[in-house]
Amino acid sequence: MTEQLRIIFAASEVEGFSKSGGLADAARALPLHLKWLGHDVRIVTPFYRSIPENHKTKTVIPSLGIPLGSEESWCAIRYQEMEGTVEGKTIRVPVYFVEHEHYFFRRGYYDDGLHEYPDNATRFGFFSKVVLQLSRTLEWTPDVFHSNDWHTALVPFYLREAQQETADFKKCGSVLTIHNAGYQGNAPGTFRNSLGISPENFVEELFEDHGQLNLLKGGIHFADQVNTVSPGYAEELKTPLGSHGLHEVYRRKGQDFSGILNGCDYDNWNPESDSHLPARFSAADLTGKKQCKKELQKIFDLPELPEVPVIGMVSRLTRQKGFVYLLPALPQILRLKVQLVVLGSGELWIANSFDQLKQEFSNKLGWQNGYDNNLAHLIEAGSDLFLMPSLYEPCGLSQMYSLCYGTLPIVRSVGGLKDTVIQNGENQEEGNGFIFDEPDSDAVSDAVGLAVSIFYNHPQNFRKMIDRAMKQRFTWKTATEKYVTLYRKTLK
Repeated sequence: MTEQLRIIFAASEVEGFSKSGGLADAARALPLHLKWLGHDVRIVTPFYRSIPENHKTKTVIPSLGIPLGSEESWCAIRYQEMEGTVEGKTIRVPVYFVEHEHYFFRRGYYDDGLHEYPDNATRFGFFSKVVLQLSRTLEWTPDVFHSNDWHTALVPFYLREAQQETADFKKCGSVLTIHNAGYQGNAPGTFRNSLGISPENFVEELFEDHGQLNLLKGGIHFADQVNTVSPGYAEELKTPLGSHGLHEVYRRKGQDFSGILNGCDYDNWNPESDSHLPARFSAADLTGKKQCKKELQKIFDLPELPEVPVIGMVSRLTRQKGFVYLLPALPQILRLKVQLVVLGSGELWIANSFDQLKQEFSNKLGWQNGYDNNLAHLIEAGSDLFLMPSLYEPCGLSQMYSLCYGTLPIVRSVGGLKDTVIQNGENQEEGNGFIFDEPDSDAVSDAVGLAVSIFYNHPQNFRKMIDRAMKQRFTWKTATEKYVTLYRKTLK
């Protein structure tokens, strides 16, 4: 089958307009590449308060009625094209923004900075219903409704209901992509009434989860195809330990559940053309990388010692990222002949721990609370090693950036990390990084110790690993072709 597809891509955030994590990156890259391949793809996303400050959108539907539960709510639809470059070609994808002042003109996307909004289920249930109603209003019926994470997990459910009521969407398929299964859209069971979830659907096999409503759980059941963002994470989600409580739900999907590894934006992350760096470099000539290292040490006020390995980290400061067992290991790691630079924001107790470590290891630890894109690029380029000790990692992008920049990753063997990083083995002919298995302080310390030992004692091997790392490519073209295959499986 070679015919082009029509796809509605529903996401709660899209990089360039709104972003809190990797979902936004995928929601930009995948539609651009789908359009590049010739498919008709249209994005639907909320119109958050921050968007009009940076983008000129136009109203294309001033009033759209949305039946939800026993009530009807109203919204407006705004429009702007998203522009990007794929393989040197300028691509434009239509973006429809759902404007609803009460639901989306808030301080944050999902929370106020401290607490989740208590009506999140209603907010994103409404948004999911808009996705279908917008298609009707545009008189444009897609072949596939592609929803992402719990925020749009009700789209497959509402689609299934619509298919039973009218002929509008009889031939439409649905795909649900899970970018982080740790967030499931849990809400009190009473929310089912306002979301139009009938009692027969509020059962353990569908939306009910220990008396609560679980939007992701129900969406998994009703979607024609479900996937997550790496094959490794797909396998973990089918186990009790790695599934966040839903392993039986994933297992029941059988062949309709799979993993597709996200691609990497090599137009933005490329050491040979990166405008964020003081000097560019390539695998053939690493001179510029040495300059980046010197600048990195200078910015973090660390001794400018080219012979000492710099370990970089750019991370959200959350338990998911492994800080529970990394922090106790850091004193031992910092007593090695190394330097560590860390950029990140998140949970206060983690930031406070780095503040305390900085006092003890002022000449070895560089630490900045927050996020700075220029600095993130410099850390990837100027470090020798990059540390990602994640408790779980659906896909991960930083390890892909690190490989491209010749910065060897040290990762835990989970999710997308184990799909992209190859352990430096005994034959020393395949490795592009260092992997540890157990989520504990000894394991991460040993892995860092091994990497540092090879840096000092086997420099030729270390250089060969850099060469192998910089040749790795995880492209969105490859991922997009797999998504197209997945879409075709849903066609009726």
